[in-house]
Amino acid sequence: MPHRRSATLAAAAALLFCTASAATSTAETKNFVDIVLTEGGSRCAAERVEVDAAPPARVSIDDGRVDFDCSGSTWFAFKSDALFAFDDAKGTATAAEVRIAATKFGVTCTYKASRVTLKREGTGRGYSGGPIRAGKVGGSFLCPDAVNLDSAEVVFHQ
Repeated sequence: MPHRRSATLAAAAALLFCTASAATSTAETKNFVDIVLTEGGSRCAAERVEVDAAPPARVSIDDGRVDFDCSGSTWFAFKSDALFAFDDAKGTATAAEVRIAATKFGVTCTYKASRVTLKREGTGRGYSGGPIRAGKVGGSFLCPDAVNLDSAEVVFHQ
C-alpha cells in the first residue's frame, strides 16, 4: 500500500505543477506608459497608464485611461486616443495627432498637435520632445489660437 500512496501523491503533485505552469504561461503581460507634460510652471503626470501593446508595435493610449495629476495653473486632459508608431532606426515615437484640453484660470481650451515626434533617450523606451505647437480646435474666444507645450515625456514599460 505505501507504493500506491507515493504514486498518488506524485500524480497529484504533477497535476498541480502542470496547472500552475499553464496558468503562468497564459497570464497576460500588461504594458504601461508614464506621461509627463509641462508648460510654464505647470506639470501634469500620469503613471502606469495601461496601453494595448509594447514598442516597437504601434501603441494606442486610450484617452479614457489617462488621469493626470497636475500642479501649477494649467491642467491637462487627453481629448482623444493617441496612436504612437516607432522608428527604432531613427529612435523616434510619432503620433499623427494628439488632442489635449488645457484648463487655466477656469477656462478650458482644446488643442490639436499634428505629427508629434518624440526622440528616444538612450536605449530604453523613454521618449521626450518639445516645444510642441498645437492649434485651437475648441473653447471660448478667450482661448489663444495656438499654444506651445514646453515638453512631453513618455516612458513605455511592463
